[in-house]
Amino acid sequence: MKRPIRKLRAGSSLVLFSLALLASANAQPLELPPIWNEVQCVRQMSMPVPDAGRRLETDFHLLAHTNVRPLLKKEKMAGELSGGRGYYRFATLQEIHLSMGSWRLRYAFGVADRYDGDSGAVQLYLYGVDAVAIPTEDVAVQAFLNRSAVNRWTIEHEAPVRSGAGMGKLVVAGSLYLSRRVQQGRLEGMWQNAQFNGNMVLDSTRGLDPAEARSVGAGIHLALSLPLSEQWHVGFWGENLLGRIWQRKIRRITAQVQANTIVPDADGFLHAAPLLSGRIDDLSRDLSLRRRYTIGLAYRRTGETWLAFASCDGGWRFAVGRTLPGGWLLWNLPDGEVQVAWGKEQWQVLVGLAHPDPSRTKHATFSVRWCVPLHR
Repeated sequence: MKRPIRKLRAGSSLVLFSLALLASANAQPLELPPIWNEVQCVRQMSMPVPDAGRRLETDFHLLAHTNVRPLLKKEKMAGELSGGRGYYRFATLQEIHLSMGSWRLRYAFGVADRYDGDSGAVQLYLYGVDAVAIPTEDVAVQAFLNRSAVNRWTIEHEAPVRSGAGMGKLVVAGSLYLSRRVQQGRLEGMWQNAQFNGNMVLDSTRGLDPAEARSVGAGIHLALSLPLSEQWHVGFWGENLLGRIWQRKIRRITAQVQANTIVPDADGFLHAAPLLSGRIDDLSRDLSLRRRYTIGLAYRRTGETWLAFASCDGGWRFAVGRTLPGGWLLWNLPDGEVQVAWGKEQWQVLVGLAHPDPSRTKHATFSVRWCVPLHR
């Protein structure tokens, strides 16, 4: 498991933005791993009878999405930017759930990376990776970095909700976050005369003693599913509708960067820049949390359920699909990722790829779930 994950994270290098000391202390909401992933949303929409009783579940969830170049690409290649801006999303989450009737206690450790940049940042990244896309004209560059690593405790309570068409359910959840790493920043400048000149602002806990970097936060989440008729059902999931992390110590680097060679590394930092001058300050920050919204629609009939989802997470993503014996199939837009899930007894596995050749895909999702009932 660890070797492909390292490759995908080098895919974080893989996406331009390893550039990046990237970063900005501006008011970016902090990027966090998801509370409810595709597996949980589909299960809630496709199961007419909710899970009951006591049970223990463990989950592993991984996603990596980019529009710059394939996630596992090794050989040198020209740039393949899709759209006017480049991006990279990466998240992993290992979680354990204990369900007791209408209550659920969840513990998780997760990391989340978000890199965004304009076409100039993509060119500079590709030049740093393989020296193929060397900018020959003046190019403006703007790129952003947003990363976190957190321990998370979540408690959920499920309550029945009555509508005119029948019974639905409301899930109210609260999370306690213990931050282990925070990095946010922005890099802006110009590639001109074979040299990059720019300004960087980076807030990072990198380099701090771990005891100083760890901080606490909280978030409130809400999920609701309701029948509209005997066949039609609607769902809503809102993550971090209210939430903050109170980062008690973080290091702010404010610098001017002048470099004729850009060498990204797997941590998302510029390596061996010829000149990096500026200042370093230690401060505390009150960090807002990035909200995520998902809306689902299901059409249930005997033996199958048709599904549609719309998710907003710094941009819209849509999915349509249907349940299959023992699992389901989802097609995601606009990236074209196809997700297939199947299960047997206590196990359930989901694999998503945007290309049948894993070495050429720019979008990948993997999830595995194990569940066992607990008897009194």
